[in-house]
Amino acid sequence: MDQTLTVVIFAVVVFAISIIAGRVPFIIKKSMTQLHFLIAFSAGVMLGVLFIMLMPEAIERTVDAGHDFEFVSYMILLGFLVLLIIDCLVKRYLKSSRGCCTQCDHNITSLSAFAGLAIHSFFDGLALAAAFVAGEDVGLMVLIALCLHKAVVVFSLSSTLLMSSNKKQTWNYILAFSVVSPLATIISYLFLDTGNISFAGPALCVSVGIFMFVTLVDMLPEAFHMKNKDNTQLMALILGLIVVVIVSFVSHQLMGGLEI
Repeated sequence: MDQTLTVVIFAVVVFAISIIAGRVPFIIKKSMTQLHFLIAFSAGVMLGVLFIMLMPEAIERTVDAGHDFEFVSYMILLGFLVLLIIDCLVKRYLKSSRGCCTQCDHNITSLSAFAGLAIHSFFDGLALAAAFVAGEDVGLMVLIALCLHKAVVVFSLSSTLLMSSNKKQTWNYILAFSVVSPLATIISYLFLDTGNISFAGPALCVSVGIFMFVTLVDMLPEAFHMKNKDNTQLMALILGLIVVVIVSFVSHQLMGGLEI
């Protein structure tokens, strides 16, 4: 089979897995208690993705590109501050124009999560392309690992988007998000030999800052604002963390330490 066609097939598989995982929260009917359990689970997933998957990868790539840890810190802080400023400005505008409530916060949180994860998703596609260049067998292993990772992350993102007032737009966001990795895979494969990917580390560090704000400032408080359900929410959060740990372990076993 032609190599380029194989890469396209790999990209289509990633897209299909993302679509399926993103559709599940639409199908499950949820009460308010179940919804907050899902929010806490999603917060656990995001916390795990932040500290177990995204941050180590961003630091490693940035240091490998010749930057020091101080530069890493500044890039993460930049991402955090940019989203903090945007968050404050948007909330101020919404409060003055609409009398903003919790629903507005959900809108900002969901869109911020979408932005942070979309950046990460681009580099997932880059990683898959790099793996395929290393060999079709390596690419297949990374494909399996990426699909596991995608299923968890897209499920979490879909649940988060459904909290907002723009529920009708959620599916459009999921479709757009699901396209990012496949497109990045194909484009990266075509240009990997000549393209400069030294920007990957710093860009991921900014993504870490964005993701850190979304997880720690938005998601965690939302997960635990029902005081009478704290124990249940904590169990859901830990479950989300455990899922990420398992996915991360399996992914590392399949990818065998492959680096871009």
